[in-house]
Amino acid sequence: MSLDRGITRRRALAFAALAVGALPSVRAAPSARSRLGANSARFAGAFVNWGETGREHVLQGWEKWLNRPRSSVLGVDFYGQKSWDDFHKLDWVPGLWKKLNPARNVVWSVPLTITGTPLADVAGGLHDAEFEAAARAIGDAHPKAIIRLGWEMNISNMGWFAKGHEDDYIKAFRHVVAIFRGRSESFKFDWCPGWGLQDMPADAAYPGDDVVDTVGLDVYDFTSDASAAERWTNSYLKAPFGLEWQRAFAASHGKLMSYPEWGVGPSGDNAFFVQQMHDWFAANQAAIAYAAYFDVDGLWPTQIDNGKFPQAASLFRKLFAG
Repeated sequence: MSLDRGITRRRALAFAALAVGALPSVRAAPSARSRLGANSARFAGAFVNWGETGREHVLQGWEKWLNRPRSSVLGVDFYGQKSWDDFHKLDWVPGLWKKLNPARNVVWSVPLTITGTPLADVAGGLHDAEFEAAARAIGDAHPKAIIRLGWEMNISNMGWFAKGHEDDYIKAFRHVVAIFRGRSESFKFDWCPGWGLQDMPADAAYPGDDVVDTVGLDVYDFTSDASAAERWTNSYLKAPFGLEWQRAFAASHGKLMSYPEWGVGPSGDNAFFVQQMHDWFAANQAAIAYAAYFDVDGLWPTQIDNGKFPQAASLFRKLFAG
């Protein structure tokens, strides 16, 4: 997901008609005990609202909501993606994170290009100055940041949509990784498709084991054509390019998994989805680097700590609290 886009274009009209309040809520399984273990904070990260002085203070509120120590979870943010000027105009944002809390580490979602600029231009080095500036700004603030580069490349309305340009996507990804590594050898790189079939096979744009540290997947409860249990099995767990695919793909490449974005959504107050995601994390925790909830209402409602999804929120706090 980006700040102004929540799901594939072909499904947008169908979901726009959904009214959350009109949908029946689904109760989670009776057990609400966390099974995430001692290092559970790595599953409790979040992308949060900006707030009066930045996301850091809002993320501290998220930590309090989950009864977790300050700086214990990963933050998520998005580098400028509307224009190349954003790479320069927003280069102060990583520094603000650092100023407000030097101890926080952040997952930075970095565009691989800007809409209208071919991926081949990035691969050919025509925008190295912009990526070098971004690498400098992020590296100065978060030298151990996770760089989620060119995320959701399998979705058609992303500016770096890879279909028909798979080789250019791969070359551009590899080229930009080299730029970022020149700034900090401690950066980690997350290759992160959107879940499911979407608009192209995600693995056709895999850039290579030497430039990927984690295989991510963004997963949202955005469908409404079946029961919560059926949706979980058919749309998320066993779907082509779903959770089981991710686990097998990551294992075959010797990579950990990650979940930079996940959340409930237009399908309503679905505590069952929260329980199942927790159970998936718990069952596979040795193979997962981190997870982060998308706690912002953009085009689609996903924020969970604002009272909109009371059953899901109550269970989330029990399962992901410190």
